[in-house]
Amino acid sequence: MRRPAALTLLALLLLSCQAPPVAATPAPSGAQTGGTLRIAIAGEVTALDPWSADAPTVLATRQIYETLVTVDPLSGTLGPGLASAWQLANDGTSWTFTLRDGVRFHDGSELDAAAVVASFDHGRALRYRMLFDDPPAIAHVQVVDARTVRFDLTAAFGPFLAHLAAPQAAIAKGTSGTGPFAAGNGALAPDGTLTLRRSDTYWRRDASGKPLPYLDGLVLRPVRDASSRLAELRAGRVDMALDLPVAQAAAARSDPSLALLARRDAALASLGIDSTVPPFDRQETRRAIAMAIDRDALSGIYAGLVRRAAQVVPPGTLGYDESVVEFTPLDVAAARRLLADARIATPVTTELAYPILATIAYPDPQRIAQSVAADLGKVGIVARLRAVDPAAMRDAKATLTLDTTVVGLDPDDVFWPLLGPRADAGIAPEPLVAGLLRRARGEADPTKRAELYKQVSKITRTEAMRVPIVFADHTGAASGRVAGYVGASRSESFGTVWLRP
Repeated sequence: MRRPAALTLLALLLLSCQAPPVAATPAPSGAQTGGTLRIAIAGEVTALDPWSADAPTVLATRQIYETLVTVDPLSGTLGPGLASAWQLANDGTSWTFTLRDGVRFHDGSELDAAAVVASFDHGRALRYRMLFDDPPAIAHVQVVDARTVRFDLTAAFGPFLAHLAAPQAAIAKGTSGTGPFAAGNGALAPDGTLTLRRSDTYWRRDASGKPLPYLDGLVLRPVRDASSRLAELRAGRVDMALDLPVAQAAAARSDPSLALLARRDAALASLGIDSTVPPFDRQETRRAIAMAIDRDALSGIYAGLVRRAAQVVPPGTLGYDESVVEFTPLDVAAARRLLADARIATPVTTELAYPILATIAYPDPQRIAQSVAADLGKVGIVARLRAVDPAAMRDAKATLTLDTTVVGLDPDDVFWPLLGPRADAGIAPEPLVAGLLRRARGEADPTKRAELYKQVSKITRTEAMRVPIVFADHTGAASGRVAGYVGASRSESFGTVWLRP
């Protein structure tokens, strides 16, 4: 996670315009080489293009391709990847990257600036899958020389470096990448199973100097039903089962032969409040709602497999305020007094929209909605429930909405859609907050950005503009043979995984 010291290091890194040396992967005690890791995944791999946005494809391409900038899976800090250094100029609108020496694609060709430009030209044709196109961020990507590439932006864009670390922004040359595993001819079967082999020319090594990856190969096999994925793992037909919902994850947790895997790739479950509708336009009403929600009771619905949300971004994120341990304390009596003192007549009747389909954020959406409604009823707010297709939640036009927000690699990925000028779910933007978020978007210095986001979080808590509930992470399970797994944000790499005999 991004600790304050790490934030200071990253700020110095950007201001000094020099990336630190890439950290060697720790050498695990007794790491074994060889073997094929068999993984049950939730859906078919449909393509090997990193700009394809579906989760199985991103998981697959993460093994084949790499990005210019990486996120340390343990600390969460940004660091060098295929780029060994970078420089920031022209008030944050020009980024120049020096490419790492000695890196080759799986087809044997050398990584150079032309390959980087070609890869981003391909991404531009696909509108960058929203990473750099909302708003349009990249004006030009240009070759400076064989080892140097420059990105010219339309304006300073604070999330730019973090977005370069997203799996979709990986550098690809057709189906050839620079990652730990390579896709040979026929690697992608008609049923969506993907078989990858070890890249013998991979450039990374562990701390002892041993080449990575340890494995000979990977097999990603689609098993759509979650119970079947867990059954395949228990039967020994796979070594790992990913994306297990709460029921299956809880079952795996109780099995001593299995290890539970958590990928810190959170989805935020939060309660949106339309502050244009009386009496929810009153701060007292919104704060009473926040004080009424019993997060401990909700945690039971999630089988304890979630983290309580004190802010809209999780701990370790740029701009997270370490001094805040909870959004509001649970205090039904105080919430009732708050409404009474503000002369807000109760009962207040309203509507609560919730997703009709189970998701990582809402594994049992109706039960979660019922729990929230029961909590609100204790303070005199009567919420009628309405199930809504998740894709239509933004247009539900309900005063209260149970929303889902994927926590990306940059805080802007959360703050902007939830609290920015075009906030989702009909939430009326607060002008001061919108202004702070615009400033943070246009600021490259992470220390300054962090302070701006802390101001936003403070206003959000004071005004109860949105009530964060829990962070739900992707959960999987593995057999006792699997070692070296690190659940990184957005998608894991299996380059450091090894199999015990």
